[in-house]
Amino acid sequence: MSEVTIKSIAKALQLSPATISRALNDSHEIKQSTKDRVLAYAKAHNYQPNTFAKNLKTGKTNLIGVVIPFLSSPFFLEFIEELYKAVLPLHYTLLPFQTQNQEKLEEEALHFLLSQNVAGIISSPAHENSNITLLKRIHEFHCPIILFDRIQHSLDTHKIGIHNSLETYNATEELIKKGRTKIAFLCGKDIGNTKDRIRGYKNALLNHAIPFVEDYVIYADYQNPNEAIDSEIRQVLCDLQQRDLLPDAIVGGTDTLSIKILGVLADLHLAVPEDVAVIGFTNTNLADYLNPALSTIRQPTQKMAQLAVELLLELIEKKRHNTEIAYKSYLLPSHTVHRKSSAI
Repeated sequence: MSEVTIKSIAKALQLSPATISRALNDSHEIKQSTKDRVLAYAKAHNYQPNTFAKNLKTGKTNLIGVVIPFLSSPFFLEFIEELYKAVLPLHYTLLPFQTQNQEKLEEEALHFLLSQNVAGIISSPAHENSNITLLKRIHEFHCPIILFDRIQHSLDTHKIGIHNSLETYNATEELIKKGRTKIAFLCGKDIGNTKDRIRGYKNALLNHAIPFVEDYVIYADYQNPNEAIDSEIRQVLCDLQQRDLLPDAIVGGTDTLSIKILGVLADLHLAVPEDVAVIGFTNTNLADYLNPALSTIRQPTQKMAQLAVELLLELIEKKRHNTEIAYKSYLLPSHTVHRKSSAI
């Protein structure tokens, strides 16, 4: 069976190839009756457009770049999965890159995506203002960019995240209501949403008249979350224990740290939640199977991904027509799942 092309459709319907092309692209120059006839024939004969050739002609692609800190993170991995589900019916393809929170790797990823002439980019920045000049140039002159999760970045665009300070406030308050007063906050250095989460943690302490202890904000070097973090956290907790400052509860400020803390506490022979209660940010589906099951603040990845795709495609269309754009920040509701690690 020969391949169905614009030329073969034109021959079968006794129309010009130009008319077939315009009809397939829903041109206003073609009558609706002709469009219907062409589309019906194309569908009946399983016509597949030559996307590569179309891209060469128009200078546009159906590629969407995705730049995230870590593919190993349960949250980012789930977000990527939800993006795939959202773009598949729309005939777009994802090009995902991880930066390991390194500005240089982020810069290289952005330049590569530019070379591939992507239609748009969805990004969670490495740092608060990483590659700001490059991102502004891409966003203004090449393709639109949407930011998610780490939305404190100064790029003027649509941003999608959660109310980090409120979610951390609620988690800290939950532990206070259970009688815990020596609460530590475990977070990554130079992470865009860390400041907001620390603010929520501090506000909860303040509103319950619990003094803030500087030593209870524990920073982990997040350049590579799979190396050295366990020993780093272990050393900090050992030091606090020797100074009789061991916390009786911990709020994990990132998903990777939230999972790792259970293993570190087990190594130190500290029982969870009896000695130390734990609530953490993470989207891992394995939280129920950890020992003990981990109480988690779960971010709405499906809604975030769907909204990111919707807003990005809207920006692509508006930029094509030079339409004026008013950018917004979207804070989506999260929910906390309480499990054994905080069941005091």
